[in-house]
Amino acid sequence: MTSESGPATRQARFEALDGLRGVCALMVVLLHLPLSGWLGEVRLFRHSFLFVDFFFVLSGFVIAHSYAGRLGSMGQVGRFALARWRRVYPLHLAMLLLFVAFETATLLAKGPGAAFIGGNSPNALLANLFLVHAFGTVPSLGWNYPSWSISAEFGAYLLFAFGSLLFGRRLLPVLLGLVVLAALPALAHFVGHVDTTVAFGWLRCLAGFSCGALLRLASRPPAAGPASAMARGTMLEAAAVLAVVGFVIAAGATPLSLAAPLLFTLVVAVFAREEGAVSRLLKTPECAFLGLVSYSIYMTHAFVISRLVNVGTVLEARTGLDLVETLPEGAKAFSALASPLALTAALTATIIFSAFTYRFVEVPGQRMRFSARRSMQAGAAAL
Repeated sequence: MTSESGPATRQARFEALDGLRGVCALMVVLLHLPLSGWLGEVRLFRHSFLFVDFFFVLSGFVIAHSYAGRLGSMGQVGRFALARWRRVYPLHLAMLLLFVAFETATLLAKGPGAAFIGGNSPNALLANLFLVHAFGTVPSLGWNYPSWSISAEFGAYLLFAFGSLLFGRRLLPVLLGLVVLAALPALAHFVGHVDTTVAFGWLRCLAGFSCGALLRLASRPPAAGPASAMARGTMLEAAAVLAVVGFVIAAGATPLSLAAPLLFTLVVAVFAREEGAVSRLLKTPECAFLGLVSYSIYMTHAFVISRLVNVGTVLEARTGLDLVETLPEGAKAFSALASPLALTAALTATIIFSAFTYRFVEVPGQRMRFSARRSMQAGAAAL
C-alpha cells in the first residue's frame, strides 16, 4: 500500500490517487470495526476488504511509474529492495511491538492460556517479523492482522525488481501479463474469490500489482487537457465511483470479486488523469492529508480498534451501560447503542494516531533511505 514519486522528469505525484488511497484506507477501518445493529449490516462496510485490491493495483502502478527501466543491475535492484524495506518496515515493526507489549500484559494478568496462542503464537510472531506471513506460513490472521498485505506486497516488489532485471523494460509487460493470466485463474480454482489473506494473499497481491504495473507500462503520462475535458472527466470519475460502490456491495466474497483487480485498474486509469471534479475534491487539503497518512491509517487501525473495545468493556463494567456484546464465536463487538459512537471514535482516534506515527515513525524511516534516494532519485510515500 505504497506510492512513489519519481525523478523530476516524471509527474511528481498522482495527487487524486493519493487522496483516493486515503479514503479507501478509511473504508478498511470500517471493515474491521466490529459494529452491531444497522451499521453492522451495511454491505459496503462488510465488503470493504475489496479495497485492499485497489491498494495492490495502485502500488503496481506507482512502482512501475517510478522504477520501470531503472532496475537494470543487481546494485540497483538491491538499493530498490532496501528502499522499499526501509519504507514499510519501521511502522510494521513499531506496531508489532505494541501488540507484543499488550499480549505480554495479558500474559502477566491472566496466565499462559490467555496469551501468545492461536494467531498470536510465537511462531506467527516470527513470520510477521520476517514479513512472510502472506505466503502460507501461518494458519490464520493474527498480531497486526492488516499487515498480511504488506508482506504480500513486498514479495511483489521483488518480483517486479527481478523481472525488470532479467527481462528488461520491453519484455517486462509480457511477464506481468502472464502473472495476471495465471494468478486470477489460480485464485478462482483454489479460493473461488479474492477474500484470501495468509493462505493465497501473495497470489491476490500479484494479480492486482501486475495489473497496475501493466497499466502504467502501457500508457503515457497524462497530460493536461482542454477545459472541455473537465466535463468528460467528471462523468468518467462519477461513473467510476458508482461502479466501485455497486461492485463492492454486490461482489463480497463471491466469484464476482475476482474482477476486482480489473475494475480497480480502470479506476486508477481514470483518476490518474485528474480531469474531473471528483479529482479536485480528492486533491483538497483534507483528502491530501488522508493520503499522506494512509499507510499509517492502514497499519494502526487494528490496534486502535482493539483498545477501543478494551475501553468499552471497562466502561460497561463500571456504568452498566450496554456498550459491548460477545458474539457466538467469542469475539466482541460494539452494541447497537454504542456502534455510532464507536464508528466516530475509531475514525477520529485512528487519524490522530496516524498523524503521530507518520511524523515520528514513517518520516524518520524515510530519512534513513538517503543513500538509496541519491542513487535511485526516487522517494516513497505511504499507501
